[in-house]
This record gives sequence, structure tokens and C-alpha cells, in this order.
Amino acid sequence: MTNSSTERRRLQAGVSRVTITPPVGIRMLGYTVQAGNSEAIERELTATALMLTDGQTKVVVIACDIVFIQSPHVDRMRDRIGEKLGIPAAHVMINCSHTHLGAMLPGWKTETGEQQRLQERYVAVLEESLTGLAAMANGNLQPARIGAGRGSVAIGINRREKLPGGGIMIGENPEGAVDREVSVIRVDDLTGKTLATVYAVGCHTVVLGPKTKSLSPDFIGPAREIIEATTAAPSLFLQGAAGNVNPVCGIGTGGPEQYDDAERLGAMLAGETLKTWAGIRTHNRSGPRRVVQSVAAISVWDYEPLPTDCVEFLGTVSRRLTLDMAPLPDQEFADKQLAERRHARDAAIARGDAPGAINVVQRLYDWAELVSQTVAAGKPVTRDLDVWAMRINDIGIATVNGEAFAELSLQVKAKSPLANTVFLGYSNGCLGYFPTPEAFAEGGMEVIDSVRNYMLPASFTPEWGPTIVKTALELLAELAAK
Repeated sequence: MTNSSTERRRLQAGVSRVTITPPVGIRMLGYTVQAGNSEAIERELTATALMLTDGQTKVVVIACDIVFIQSPHVDRMRDRIGEKLGIPAAHVMINCSHTHLGAMLPGWKTETGEQQRLQERYVAVLEESLTGLAAMANGNLQPARIGAGRGSVAIGINRREKLPGGGIMIGENPEGAVDREVSVIRVDDLTGKTLATVYAVGCHTVVLGPKTKSLSPDFIGPAREIIEATTAAPSLFLQGAAGNVNPVCGIGTGGPEQYDDAERLGAMLAGETLKTWAGIRTHNRSGPRRVVQSVAAISVWDYEPLPTDCVEFLGTVSRRLTLDMAPLPDQEFADKQLAERRHARDAAIARGDAPGAINVVQRLYDWAELVSQTVAAGKPVTRDLDVWAMRINDIGIATVNGEAFAELSLQVKAKSPLANTVFLGYSNGCLGYFPTPEAFAEGGMEVIDSVRNYMLPASFTPEWGPTIVKTALELLAELAAK
């Protein structure tokens, strides 16, 4: 559903917000080693929707305070929202902030009893909340204009630290790639008053570490408060390519300083967002210069209003690719691995290890069991890569359903045909980490260990990263040509 006319059209925009904080007591998802369940609320978790339409096409962007929403949940939610609004599900984009202190959803791990009930009820309520949220944004539509700008903020650092003896650990790599660009989209009413501020950057939301027992949006919470206090309008944080980027302060160790760090990083992000926001003019521009005579000659100009018909193009396009995973081991190896993981789990339980440590060995056992069963099935392993793109005028947004490395974002932005391009991970699902080809040779958590945590029977291959970049650029080029 795209415009066929070259005439500019009027933009309408609507924004809405709901609270999506789960019940205290639900298990949080983000740190496998985390012991226990949520015990408090540091800040409310929210979902915010921005609806854009030019009278022909409607697109809704939703930003959620949650680690991710995987399939099939996210597919069902997009379908429901599309049905509610009378638009294709492909015109719905759901991006997750990747806060590690949000709710665990059903399907991530086997649950029983109270946890199973809490998670199943929460995902059902979340689906209804996001559907209602989109409907509210649709009901709030009003004439609008849109503009974009770019800033830069040093809140993240490449976390793939190279060890002297070889190998990679999660640490600090000052020479590694980071996309520090803050992409800002300003949506105003016709008087220039802000209706919504969209801001995106790629950085793991892990300032509050695994010892934190409170539900929290992490550093996005204080950033949001500062931005909205200044703009007097809702804001949407969109998570970028954070796969190999941690906050500069590292993962919080549980002391009071981690809350201070969250406030500081939030303030840094908010400050750069606001500086960029302030430089975007949507409703007027400088007119011709004229000279007036006072004691001295003075150059002045008057502001001229910009046209209300401001949409050159609004549309989306997406592509789903079924890609091969790496080859599986043979059955003998898989069964041996399973026996080793079973022994490690049983030994940890017998020793009375800490709950967090038992979480880890149980997860590894579950993964080994999955690998053994997958090998026995004798079928090739594939996964669906979902790449989505949107264009409004010279603004392009490209997304992928996983934890993309920063290098992928930098490559897409460098070659995009659109002047203001945003690249996002954690959108419309999350399969796992998407490393660069070079990272596969180096190893590390994102290449090896994350496969187990994401319960993937096999790893991705070095071809996945270049395929993401190629597909995103093809979609952006398709949109730019219209």
C-alpha cells in the first residue's frame, strides 16, 4: 500500500502510551545468572505508539520497554494490530528497548505453576494493550509535519575485548566498532509544537545488572523523563544495533553506583537528543535576507511558513528470507554433549549451588537436549530472517529481527540512498545475535555462547550479516525510487 501520485500530501500523526509493567513476582529476562524473580518496580515500563498517515497509507511504530518479543507472540500481535486498524500487519513495526529487567514471556524456558500462570497472563494482557495502544494512536490523528536530524553520543563501547592469549570476553574494546549516532525524528503539529520525539541509538540496556530485583527500563527511563519534560510530548526510544555494544560504565554490579550510572547515561542521551531536536524546524524556515538601517546596517530575515502538504512519500516494504544455519554435529557427539551437560547440572544441584548458577547449567542442559533431538530428526536447520523498511520523505528506517552488530548499522547508513537513515535491531522479533563474518573467526559470547542461551540448535553462519546489510539496502533503495 503506497502512494502512486507524485503530488505531496498532508501528514497526520497520532501518538499514545500505555503502561506495560508486569506484576511484581514475574521472572525477568535478560540475565541467565539472575537468581529469583522481580521484587519491586524501579520505574514503570511503557509502550508508546506513533501512527503516521498521508491519507492513503498508514504505518504504526511501537516502542516497548521489554527485552524482546519473539515469534510467535510478535507475529500474533502485529496481526491483531493490523486487523484492528484495517492495515496490513507489514505496516506495523514493534521495536523493543532490550531492557534486561522486563518480563520473561512464555516459551523462553519451561515454567510451571505460578510462573507459568504469570507469564501467560502477562503476554495476553500485553497483546491487548498494544492493540488498544495502536487504536488510541489512530484516534489521536491530527495534522502534522515531520523532520529529522542526527547527533552523536558516547554512551556505548564495543564490548568484544580481545584476550592476550586469544579469544574474546565481554569487556571493553575501545578500537571496536560503535554506532554513536543518535537519530532523531521530530513530529510536530502545524504550529511547530511537538507531538512526538523519536530517538534511536544502539547500546545494550544493562546498566542495572543481574543483582537488580526491580523491573526497570534501565537508562532509557531517565532519558525519557528529561526529553519529555522539555518537549512536553511523548517520546519513543528505538533500540539500534547494540549486539556488540555495552554502556561505557559496563554491566552494573549491584551497588548504588549503578543507579547513578543509569541517571548519567540517560542524561547524556537525553541531552544529545534534545540538542538535535532543537535544531529541527518543521513549520517554518528563514526567508530572503534583507538589510535594515539603524545606527548600523543590520542583516535580518523573516521566517516563512512551510507548506502543510509535506509528504512526498510514505510507505513500507519487508522481506522474509529462510536461511540455513551451520551444520549440526553427528549423533554421537550430540549425545555425548548431552550426557556431559546432564552430569554438570545434576552435580550443581547435588552441591546446592546458588540458584543463578543452577539456572545456567539447566539452560545448557536444555540446549544440549534440543541439539540431540534436532540431530535425531535428520532435517536441515533454518530460520527466518525478517528485514523491514519504511520511508517518509528523506527519512528511512530499516530493521532486523535480532541483535545486530554495530558494523551492520554503519554499513547500511553509509550506503543508504536516504539522507536520514535509522537502523534498528530487536524489531518484529529476535532470533539471536547477528555478528559480522570476522567475528565468527574470533569466537566469543555472541558467536558461541549466545546460541545456547537463545536455544538455537545450530549457530548462524558468516553469511547472515552481509545478507542483512544487502537486504536492508535493497529495501531502502526500492522505497527511495518511489
